Amino acid sequence: MREAIDFSCKHDILIRHKDGTLTPMDEPYYEVTQIAPGTWQIMSSGDYHYLLEGDEEGISIDTGYGAGNLREFLESIIGKPVRTCINTHYHFDHSTNNCYFDKVYMAEEDVDKAAVAYPSFDGIVFPRDYAVQVVKENDIIPLKGRELEIFKIGDHTPGGIAILDRRERLLFAGDEVMPGGKMISGTVEKLRNDMGKLMEHRTEFDQICGGPMILGAEEIDIFYEAAGKILAGECSPVTEEEQPRRRPDFKKDEENGGTKIYDCQHPHPEDVPGGRPGDKPKGPGNQGVKQTFLYKERRFMYDPARLWEKQPEI
Repeated sequence: MREAIDFSCKHDILIRHKDGTLTPMDEPYYEVTQIAPGTWQIMSSGDYHYLLEGDEEGISIDTGYGAGNLREFLESIIGKPVRTCINTHYHFDHSTNNCYFDKVYMAEEDVDKAAVAYPSFDGIVFPRDYAVQVVKENDIIPLKGRELEIFKIGDHTPGGIAILDRRERLLFAGDEVMPGGKMISGTVEKLRNDMGKLMEHRTEFDQICGGPMILGAEEIDIFYEAAGKILAGECSPVTEEEQPRRRPDFKKDEENGGTKIYDCQHPHPEDVPGGRPGDKPKGPGNQGVKQTFLYKERRFMYDPARLWEKQPEI
């Protein structure tokens, strides 16, 4: 088994966990919650990732970006090998620990981008020599006793996928379905079509397991309906004054005697466009959104020039 990635150059940076405790960035730390039979939600750092147990082995959905040998830890939970993982999308907070697994399933659009470090991880070497199996629409991941179906719904990133677990009635959607709404990166028509694919299987899942949290399946209904209303012209954009955009509340480095502190499950300031006053955009982000539409208390931000896959002729 691969040795743990060396985070020691970040030892003097602290991670603030949800209970307020602080641990060095190079110290392995895991919070584990069982959410269904044979299913665990894992928090190390970055976004939530998930462990699914099959009859003979387990599989990881996403891999977070915390320190420590993730595969070894997951195997200690189920007492079975966990040889493979699936990336819902390439972002580093979901793909950092891919290297511990023998095979990584991901969309073709993600292969060259997965596990590429964010600026705040400079100085750490993240191996990218793992085997990749590209997944396509309706592929089945062969986890014995628990087959998982793939749906391509890339908007948050072009290669974004959802994974349907019919046995436990769960849909794993990464960051494609967010609490409180969505910043639409592609066209609104594509979003409606992608949500429409999931609507065809709406009776087969009760919860959406994502990077930020677990949501009710009704979020798919709301996203689908909202996209339809935008396309039909049945919405009026709100102003930023009416519905101000929330920005991350980054902690100051001066806390704790001048030690730099990152909040668990929050972006690191160096990795976010405009993270701190004077910062230049360095990390991932979706730019160019012009208007905001409120639907059922969710905010949908979209570029009015990108409504249709092909703009209708006038």
